Amino acid sequence: MQKTENIKNKSESLIEILTEQCSDLENLLSLAREETNAAKQGNFGRIIDIYSERDEIGKRLETFQKQITELREHLDETIPNDVSNKIKEVVNLTLTQDKQTKKLLTTSRNETALELKNLNNTQRNTNVYLKERRKGLAFNKQV
Repeated sequence: MQKTENIKNKSESLIEILTEQCSDLENLLSLAREETNAAKQGNFGRIIDIYSERDEIGKRLETFQKQITELREHLDETIPNDVSNKIKEVVNLTLTQDKQTKKLLTTSRNETALELKNLNNTQRNTNVYLKERRKGLAFNKQV
């Protein structure tokens, strides 16, 4: 009887952890989508905030995974396929969203680098022009 009660308690714990894990994975996907939108808008401050939020969720997910592994050893059971499939689906959607965000951020970085290069060239050309212009003014004053 005690063994049956122990298995029941561990099963309930596993279900609670899986529920929390799925909830955090859904939150992670939501944040990934929000991060993509922030990247589209060039809102890099928000991207940094989202990164911090995602980091916290990631730490919790690591803890859940350790707890799930321990409970599975005690129960000698696997996670039901529908739960496992849902977890895989959300993880894959999050990874796909992250790829899209990375592409947007890479494009933004490259565009910014090009703008900086053009700005540097413009500044250099302006400085040369102003330097030559001053020489011309000095020459005109001597005449």
